[in-house]
Amino acid sequence: MVTVRLADDDRGRVPFALLGVLLLVGSATFSGALSTHDPVADRRVGEAVDRASVQADAAVRTAVGDAARNAAANPVTTPANTTVGRVLSENQTFRDYLRLRIALAATERLRAVSVQRGDVNASASLPRPTNETSLRAALERVSIRSRENGTVLVATVENVSIDVERGGNRVANESVTTTVGVRTPVLALHDRTEAFQHRLDASATNGGTLDATVTTALWAAAWTRGWSQYAGAPIENVVSNDHAELATNAGVLIAEQQTFGATDADARGAIGRSAVQMGAKSVLSQTGVPAAPELANALPAPNEGTNKPPKTVPSNRTLNGSVGAAADSSLVSMLDGRGDGPSFDGVVSDAHSATISVESDVRVIEDIDTSPTPPGDDWKLVDETTDSDASVTSAPTRTPALDSDTIVVDTGSRVVTRSETTVQTWRRGNETIETQGRTKTKTRVDLAVVVDPYTVPGPSRPIAPATSAGGALDGENFAAAASDAEDVISTHGGFDGLARDVAAGDTPSAETTTAPRAPGFGSWVRTDLVELHQRVRNRSKTVPARDVAAGKVNLASELAADLRADRRALVDAPAAYDGVSDRARSAVRAAYLDRVLAELDRRANRTATATGAASDAAQDANVGSLSDAVSAEQIARSALGTARPNRTDDQTGVRFVPDADPMYLSLGGLSGSAVPTVARDGTYHPLVARNTNLFTLPYGDATDTILSPIFGARHRVSLRTAAQTLLAADDVLAGTNETNESLTNRRDRLETAVTRATAPSKRAARNVLADETNASLSEREDALQTVFGRWDNPANDALAITNGTAARRLATEVAGTGTAEADILELRLEAAFKAARKNGGSTVAQRLTNRTVETTRTARQKAVAGMATDAAMAATENAVTNRVNETLKSRFNSSFKRVPAGMPVAPVPGYWYATVNVWDVAVAGEFGQFRVHARGDTESLTYARDGSSVALDWNGDGLAETVGRGDRISFDVETAIVVAVPPSGVGVGDIDGDADERSEGWKGGSGCTVPADCREP
Repeated sequence: MVTVRLADDDRGRVPFALLGVLLLVGSATFSGALSTHDPVADRRVGEAVDRASVQADAAVRTAVGDAARNAAANPVTTPANTTVGRVLSENQTFRDYLRLRIALAATERLRAVSVQRGDVNASASLPRPTNETSLRAALERVSIRSRENGTVLVATVENVSIDVERGGNRVANESVTTTVGVRTPVLALHDRTEAFQHRLDASATNGGTLDATVTTALWAAAWTRGWSQYAGAPIENVVSNDHAELATNAGVLIAEQQTFGATDADARGAIGRSAVQMGAKSVLSQTGVPAAPELANALPAPNEGTNKPPKTVPSNRTLNGSVGAAADSSLVSMLDGRGDGPSFDGVVSDAHSATISVESDVRVIEDIDTSPTPPGDDWKLVDETTDSDASVTSAPTRTPALDSDTIVVDTGSRVVTRSETTVQTWRRGNETIETQGRTKTKTRVDLAVVVDPYTVPGPSRPIAPATSAGGALDGENFAAAASDAEDVISTHGGFDGLARDVAAGDTPSAETTTAPRAPGFGSWVRTDLVELHQRVRNRSKTVPARDVAAGKVNLASELAADLRADRRALVDAPAAYDGVSDRARSAVRAAYLDRVLAELDRRANRTATATGAASDAAQDANVGSLSDAVSAEQIARSALGTARPNRTDDQTGVRFVPDADPMYLSLGGLSGSAVPTVARDGTYHPLVARNTNLFTLPYGDATDTILSPIFGARHRVSLRTAAQTLLAADDVLAGTNETNESLTNRRDRLETAVTRATAPSKRAARNVLADETNASLSEREDALQTVFGRWDNPANDALAITNGTAARRLATEVAGTGTAEADILELRLEAAFKAARKNGGSTVAQRLTNRTVETTRTARQKAVAGMATDAAMAATENAVTNRVNETLKSRFNSSFKRVPAGMPVAPVPGYWYATVNVWDVAVAGEFGQFRVHARGDTESLTYARDGSSVALDWNGDGLAETVGRGDRISFDVETAIVVAVPPSGVGVGDIDGDADERSEGWKGGSGCTVPADCREP
């Protein structure tokens, strides 16, 4: 007859009745023997045990259901530092908590199990915990797992005691394990809620739905409002915290849909109402200018110089991004040994270095051990002698596994046999005896004496020739090293001696050797590197501009991926290196490519946070089809595009319905009494936000802004910012007939400051020319005078220094055109200029620049407003467009180059194709209570997280002890938004004077509750 163990039966049923007396008599777990052999009495014992086990199974099943409901209603996700809290693990807190509830519930339920058969009584029980040790034991008795996507809970309870008494005497005791499967979705509810928490709080690159939604929505809003501002609409705040609020709530709904298959119905309605309140009419109709639509159509094209600005920009435009400056900076840093990665000199040195060593493969092929045997416990060891012997014999030669570029000088294989005879003398009283043992070990030793070149970047390849002169540049290679390797063999007694030493664990130390550099190697490998640099810097990638603007494509990442795919071809390593020089050439190329890839990866990371890709995204502009400001309805439609009404899961038949409180996370404070589970006194902020506009007055360079702490004194602006401001002031003064003494005075003071700020860069240029060229002092000064004498004012000098023009012209002036020396000199000059601009002396006072900007804008706005109004009022409806277009083209573009809000972007020297601005947006929020209801083919179950503490009376003393708490659902999201508009115009940016906008809750303070308490003041 075959029996089934309880632990293997999901139904928890064991056929005790079928086992009958066999179980009672033969079980090793009986605590006592049968007191009678009455067959009737024996049958009653078996029936009582069987029935008690069935009832125990039912009791455990009920206990599991009770525990699941209680755990869902009052979950614990963070344990307390209490007796009961300490038994829960930090990684599986909720599951441990559910196991503990099952253990305690089963203990209580089993107390009701009692089966009477005549004078026989059977009961089931689990020990009630009384201290932390027994509590931990109770937890360990229970294990759980889920089935059917978490909608069935399978629980196993071990060591359930079945006790049988007859006439007051125990006649049997059985310890059993019961396993039950209960259709309750408690684990699905918890796991999906945890997944929801992850979607809210994780980064977009790690599956964070909320991060992705907030970023995408705020980009859409900022681009629409930014272009409207550029067109002349009175928008002072391009990105507001209200937009962040709406985007956050939309992201929450998307995360709910993705996680639970449904969304909070009340929250959907709240988003719709908020969308209506935040909606906007056509932005152009709000400009206040009668000819507003025509003025919008008259805006200049994205790139200056087109004869007729188009009314619309094609949506299928593409961007062509090149490796460019990443290749330049990588070359200079490698040549100068700066930054991460090996230097040029280091790679060349390593490529000419090697170690002389003995490589071996040691394997025991026979091991015999007949150690002496002690004669007995009462014998004492009084003496021991050991004789050793070793012999070496030849074996067929095998070469140990080696790298492909390892140079083998000689090989040999030997078998080393070591024998030891041990004699032990034992004494017991006056008796003395000897015991003898013998060990024998045969070890095969495969040897190779090699010249092992240092590891260098690039593929491992054989070197031929390696130990003789020849190859590229006809160098000596490792010829001397091969001779030294032969000496290693002879000095260690040949391969016999080497094998004997290696078998004994004594391998000769490695020696370092260096191959002489071949004649002309330096110029040869540098020329090759410069040629590779030119190929790499010109590599480009064409992608849709709209994808870049939306953050769907990362140009730096795409370039890096293409470069990685072609790295092998670019390294150009042959199947076998043509000597050491050829290996060094490939190593230098590989090291350089690794530096370029590392730089592209750094740029890709910056682009992923929207600080680098925005300049490229400006190409996606649509000049002629300015749209309304982004409304909440548009955001909601985007957020809920994939959402569907609550549905039944196709596999389990269970629906999961989220239910949050508050249903809508608002920036406005709520009374604590209005939100369940929140303290009644004080203000509750379910959502807080902060957004910072990086480039208000004055506009600045993104890199300079990021590196502003390096500039020294605060309240300074970059050299390029000051130079652009100076040119804008010059344009306004030249384009108006009215005298503006205030602007003239500030412009003159700014010119002096710009002249002073260019001096460190010019000194840096002198130092580079002196250190890196053979030109005489007079030749160097003539070159500086020739180059900087080309420009007519300090502003153009400064811009030439910042946009690469000065470095290029100085390099060709000194080193000639089309030479590798000129290319490297240009890169060194550019690096020196960038380093000089990090110095505080290369910056200009922010206050002076700001005042010049403000005065220039006032003068420009006054002139443009009068010109546009006159044109609109004087023309008939059909003639408005031509009048405004011609007027703006002839006067506005040539004379009134408006000072832009934001940052002018120059991807190549002298070419400004967009103005960008950056917003750093952060939001933090939490739900006072977040519930998930399970409906459908299961019991109705609700899982609720509200931050409340949970207590249990685990030892039956009538006092509940805190187990832990169920953490509220909360999140933090931070993202960067970049808006790009065509050149000229009013630019883009927050001009309301509030560059750092914080919601009330962000400020914290007395009376504020979470999450504001954790925000900065």
